[in-house]
Amino acid sequence: MKKLAFLACSLLLLILAAGIASAAQIKVYVSEFAITGATNKDELKTTLQTLLASRLSGDSLLSVDSPAGADVLVKGSYITFGKIFSIDAVARDAGGRVIARSFQQGESQDELIPAVGKLGQGLATEIAAKAVAAPTAPMQPQRSAATVPTPRDIEKPVQTSDSGVIHTSLASDIVKPEDLTRTASGGWLSQRLTGELIAIAPGKLMVDGSQDFYLAGGKSLRLYRKSDSLKLLAEVTFGAREKVLGIDSADLDKDGMPEAYVTIMDGESLASQVWVADGNDLKRIAAKQPYYFRGIALGGGEQKIFGQQMSNDRDFYGDIFELVKSGNSYEAKNPFKLPRFGYLYNFNRFRDKTGAENWVVINEDGYLIVYSPAGEELWRSSDKFGGSETYFLREDLANVRTTGDPNRWIFLEQRITVTPAGDVIVPKNDGMFVIGNNRAYKKSSIYCFAWNGSSLDEKWHTKQSQNYLPDYFYDHSRRELVNLEIVKKEGLLTGGASMVAVRKVE
Repeated sequence: MKKLAFLACSLLLLILAAGIASAAQIKVYVSEFAITGATNKDELKTTLQTLLASRLSGDSLLSVDSPAGADVLVKGSYITFGKIFSIDAVARDAGGRVIARSFQQGESQDELIPAVGKLGQGLATEIAAKAVAAPTAPMQPQRSAATVPTPRDIEKPVQTSDSGVIHTSLASDIVKPEDLTRTASGGWLSQRLTGELIAIAPGKLMVDGSQDFYLAGGKSLRLYRKSDSLKLLAEVTFGAREKVLGIDSADLDKDGMPEAYVTIMDGESLASQVWVADGNDLKRIAAKQPYYFRGIALGGGEQKIFGQQMSNDRDFYGDIFELVKSGNSYEAKNPFKLPRFGYLYNFNRFRDKTGAENWVVINEDGYLIVYSPAGEELWRSSDKFGGSETYFLREDLANVRTTGDPNRWIFLEQRITVTPAGDVIVPKNDGMFVIGNNRAYKKSSIYCFAWNGSSLDEKWHTKQSQNYLPDYFYDHSRRELVNLEIVKKEGLLTGGASMVAVRKVE
């Protein structure tokens, strides 16, 4: 009898454990948020979706990335009135029955993430209680009986090069997963470099195959030489009021030694400088230049330095111009205008098969846009690209009552590269906590597109790196992508670290 009682108790415990395990597997899908009143709608609707989904995952709930097979569907809305925001969410079971509601409000963006946390906590408690009390069948995707899967629905393997770059035929819509063994063996990685470096530009290529690189942090400019590893040759630091925003290089005087054009903010004014490698040292050849600098091979042509100015009330003012070196001085020549959303740091130009020179721009929400020479929008991407944590501040007291911040944050976008063949190369940084001025990118890839006459088709993309990419450049003559990646972010008590990765593009 004791043995039978023991078996009965054991069976009961197993049943209870199975019930608990089942309860812990309530699958919840959070759809994109509806946004009202906010300027960055496209960014917020997916960011809030990701934030709430992460807050709902726990012991009793499991967030899933598709409504197919989910037990509960959550829809949310975000509404702003001046500084005040309201965030609401409703959860329904597979039968459409409302099983939970929750809302939170706040008075600034600083309160948004805590509000999402409280919203998720309230929803999770109600969902766990009601969904277990009245379980329903999982949601199934709607598909008509006549629907047949197409190649677009299927991902199959494709060959990759030893470079770690995924190659696909322009005529194919099938993207293949990379061969991880071959991908890991391609390219070259530097040792860890001290600090969070923000910019990289090529220096002189030596006869023996070694290469000089200019790298910059927020307060420094460094000269490295690449052979088996990166060797630090020289470093200069800047003043307390000076902040480096970027570096670019070009050999404007044609003496065989590319100069480093360093964009610097001194307080709230531009005071950029020009440096050059002098043996194993760095020499300054120009200071207090009132320009932003950007090195661009416009349309895949010769690498030149372009500039733009700022005014008292505009962060990027006037036309783009070419910087021309004349002796020891510089002149602004050949000005031109950009299409809508364009400024010095987010554009390039490519020539299509008809000979038309189309513009390509990353807009403020991160979407690639192609414009005709006349400025007509021809195409817009459905995915976001670019993404940068490099910024500077300008006083903005006129809007402090609306924004809650006495300063305006200006982020500099990633560079767009166009190859001599007309291909468009653009990076893509991703991260969960990217809302407005709060940016924390965690992973990155680089994509290459070709214009087919009506849209940009992907030709290849690099294997995703688990690091933020602050800058890169493409060396077409050597078919190399040179990436600057941050491998460790700075903390309150710890310093950051970076590395340089060189990958072949066959």
